[in-house]
Amino acid sequence: MVAQGAAIRLGPMFSEHMVIQQEMPVVVTGWTDAAEDVVVEFATKSAGAKAGADGSWRVVLPAMKADGVAHTLTVRGKTVVELKDVWLGEVWVGAGQSNMGQPVSGEDAKLANLPGLRLFNSSGDTPRLAGMDAVSGWVVCTPESILTCGDGEVKRRAFSEVGYHFGRRLHESLKVPVGIIQQNCGGSTAKDWCPPPADVLAKMPWDQKIQGITHKHGLLYQVRMPGLFPFPVRGVFWYQGEDDGRNAAYAHDLKTVIESWRTGWGRPELSFYLAQIAQTTYSGGMLGVWTAQQQVMKAMPHTAIAPSNDIYDDTKNNGYKLRADPVTGWMIAGGGNPHPTGRPLIARRLADIALVQTYARPPAPVLAPMYDSHEVRDGKIRVRFQNAYAGLQAADDKALTWFEISDGTDYVRAQARIVSADTIEVSSEAVKLPKQVRFSWHTLARHNLVNSGRLPALPFRTESLPEKDCK
Repeated sequence: MVAQGAAIRLGPMFSEHMVIQQEMPVVVTGWTDAAEDVVVEFATKSAGAKAGADGSWRVVLPAMKADGVAHTLTVRGKTVVELKDVWLGEVWVGAGQSNMGQPVSGEDAKLANLPGLRLFNSSGDTPRLAGMDAVSGWVVCTPESILTCGDGEVKRRAFSEVGYHFGRRLHESLKVPVGIIQQNCGGSTAKDWCPPPADVLAKMPWDQKIQGITHKHGLLYQVRMPGLFPFPVRGVFWYQGEDDGRNAAYAHDLKTVIESWRTGWGRPELSFYLAQIAQTTYSGGMLGVWTAQQQVMKAMPHTAIAPSNDIYDDTKNNGYKLRADPVTGWMIAGGGNPHPTGRPLIARRLADIALVQTYARPPAPVLAPMYDSHEVRDGKIRVRFQNAYAGLQAADDKALTWFEISDGTDYVRAQARIVSADTIEVSSEAVKLPKQVRFSWHTLARHNLVNSGRLPALPFRTESLPEKDCK
């Protein structure tokens, strides 16, 4: 960055090596002296504005398409700021809690020489996103930068593993520059990322350092999001929920996050894709979180879930070997640690959803089988699934597992068989008049039901959490 004088300051998202979202108006923000005229030049476009009484200014340039050229963004006033190596491309935000923040492995870092992938890590122990002294700026993805994610004196821990693999897949598929903004905080709940109540709002100016960043309604929203909203992005991929295991209102909170962020960006159609939390007993288990995510997906357009039931298959299981449940005899995975290995698979699934649903790539199996409806017929229950694609199947070619049936009292282990491309018939000799059915209803269940894309089905129970939780 070349700066003459010190009067002009740019918004926190602006530095050299950045990616600007293509096909959307280019919004540049910053501060200077009150009433000063400011002109922004980028590519072949230029526009101006006058700073307000508080010195803030905002310049909007028309939308442009990615052109494969490195540009210089110039801001002129009484002083001049130049940002070099600025590209047009696709920008996404990777948000959530600690699984989004788990760093890239050393082995992955060795392969991270991708000049067309740019990284911005706004996460850390200081929940502030205002002024260039608070953030590391954009970096070109290299084996070195991805492990420090910073230039000069400001460095952060290695970049998000999920963010890196998501961005890499988009970059290699779309053939345009991709920018990934890491925006997470370990231990945060969904409510932390919701707008704070009015009485709290007045006490939390967004550009100030605030200590104690987790489990405070709206704190992360207030200190992180206002500095990000002026910066156009294509969408958000979200890996959060581990600390909401006991939160009966998680569906409501997650819905509020999505609605408020879409409002902040002024884009009701903003893509918002969710990573299913892998098997864990942490925070009471994830049954409520899994159900809430499906409620939100069904209620809100432009959302989807990347399933995780099988990600332990890729790995050494983080010490948790696949093993038999002592009650049902079916397989279980995971344990008390909420940080599974195998996250790159989740990242690739999130990216595949984006490629099909956001970028209109040819239809492909990218969504997990999800409960649609059921009916009782001749002492059996038939369950219909959405997203079967070319057909449901058993991943291991064995009998389907983790289906249970009930007459309204206790659940018993049931037999399940595929009777059509999208329908499973469930029955048990011990239940003559079945009323309810559930699937994978154990926080450590490792089932074998997949669709033609080998994506594992999402858990459900027919007496699931009340719909009011999502309103």
